[in-house]
Amino acid sequence: MTSETIRSCGKAFALLVVGVGGVGSLSCVPFAFNNNIVLIATAGLYFVAGAVMITGGMLSYVLLSKEA
Repeated sequence: MTSETIRSCGKAFALLVVGVGGVGSLSCVPFAFNNNIVLIATAGLYFVAGAVMITGGMLSYVLLSKEA
């Protein structure tokens, strides 16, 4: 595999991580509107985890997109 192929695969996985983080963040929104404090806290933790995944994926994509 060439360096460009590895870079393209890395960018594809970075975009996949951004998508998964977004879906994870959106899927916990219904649990935030609940009367159970445990579900609210858990939804908040998963929302933060999704935000971390989105940030990591975007950062990886940007770093892989730079010309070496």
